[in-house]
Amino acid sequence: MSSRIPIFVSMLLAVCGLVSADTISATGVDPNRSETIWINEKGAPTQAIAGVILIDLTSGGKTYDRDTLCVDLFVNIYLGQTYNTAVLTPAEVSGKNDLGIVSWLIDNALLPTQSSFSSVLPRADWVTTPAQGAGLQLAIWDLVEDNGDGFSHGSVQASTTPGSSTDPSVLAWANTYEALALGPQAQPSNLAFVYANTGSNGTAVQMLEGPQFQDGGPQPAPEPFTFALTGAGLIAVCLILRKRIR
Repeated sequence: MSSRIPIFVSMLLAVCGLVSADTISATGVDPNRSETIWINEKGAPTQAIAGVILIDLTSGGKTYDRDTLCVDLFVNIYLGQTYNTAVLTPAEVSGKNDLGIVSWLIDNALLPTQSSFSSVLPRADWVTTPAQGAGLQLAIWDLVEDNGDGFSHGSVQASTTPGSSTDPSVLAWANTYEALALGPQAQPSNLAFVYANTGSNGTAVQMLEGPQFQDGGPQPAPEPFTFALTGAGLIAVCLILRKRIR
């Protein structure tokens, strides 16, 4: 991460965030399925709010409540700010690793309250606690950024710095979810939609809804959809509380 902008928890959240008639706004995080953790991000201990993001999605004059998780770590946007959004399937997003497997993981671990879903995972692995929500988010970051290489290698690692180490219970769940996503039962899925959002500065970022909601909300576009960003392709977003590291 090149620069750090201090953010107050009550004011700023990093969420994830393409132009369409639909809009999206992050309203907060679910306190029962998220927590503040320390991670080692590209070699630097970083404090992050990890877990389930609560958003309002507006389409066709109606507003829908949604639960989402961030794709990765590298762009900040603001809580309460409205962004244009397009709803895509994971297969329609280029430049990111393993979104199909991440979609499967979300579809089986993050069950929605709006409808009844079955899961191949036992109920004990469903996200119902802060440690599980944060662990699921940490696993997603590693799967997308580092191809699921574990938490002692790559850009996304567990922090072992004294006083700012990763919560062991969160790390245990992150390892559990990553192993499930990389196991033989996991199959690439398009059930967890991707919100591709455009902020006021034109930066394209994204978050994952999961799994599908059966309430008449917008569905992914049927045609293939690709993004082009300068340099490294599609840069995604996270829900992260950044502190200046000196």
